[in-house]
Amino acid sequence: MSRAEDLAEGVSRAFAAPGPVLLDVLTDLEEIAVPAEPTIQQGWGFAVARIRESLTSPGGR
Repeated sequence: MSRAEDLAEGVSRAFAAPGPVLLDVLTDLEEIAVPAEPTIQQGWGFAVARIRESLTSPGGR
């Protein structure tokens, strides 16, 4: 499955499987994913990572 419309079905099939599964989901690289209840430490870590990324990536951002 490779369409956004198929995500719900794929997740349902994964939960219905009798054993461990691996869900490979393609996401938008520009989209920021955060936990439901982020902590200050997670926010700080994210900020530091983004700053490092902008300083080390070609062309910066």
